[in-house]
Amino acid sequence: MNKIYLLIFVFGIVIGAYFAGTRVATQKCNARVATVTAGAQKQIFQTMGDVNAETFSTGVRDIRRILREKYSIAE
Repeated sequence: MNKIYLLIFVFGIVIGAYFAGTRVATQKCNARVATVTAGAQKQIFQTMGDVNAETFSTGVRDIRRILREKYSIAE
């Protein structure tokens, strides 16, 4: 009878360790995904900042000239 209880106890410990390991792996995966997402978002903000800086430094007349040269109806 004691061997059955010991076997059930060991089996319970193994099942508990399995579920605990699953939770730890899920949390590590979520942390990794959050880190990658934050890095991608940082890169997007950096690109937006660069584009905005270039746009603000360009005058309206220069933009009109560039558009006229590239998309002229005369061609």
